[in-house]
Amino acid sequence: MIIRLLITIVVIYFLYKLLRKWFFEAGKKSAAEGPKKPAIDEDLIEDPFCHTYVPMSDACRASIDGKTVYFCSQKCLERYIKEKRVS
Repeated sequence: MIIRLLITIVVIYFLYKLLRKWFFEAGKKSAAEGPKKPAIDEDLIEDPFCHTYVPMSDACRASIDGKTVYFCSQKCLERYIKEKRVS
């Protein structure tokens, strides 16, 4: 009877340790992820066609009338050029 009690206590102790480790590791991962910060601070550029702001490194660049213009996508660039020709 005492042996059963000791075995039960040891099993409960190991289960407690395993669960504590599991919950502690899960807590560390969620705390480490946290809110994401931008890796690099860079300027945002406004697309003249759709007025969306995009980071300068992600923008499509075009030289129009001797001026560098930035767009959020190639599609906006093409639509801007197309409308400018129609006007």
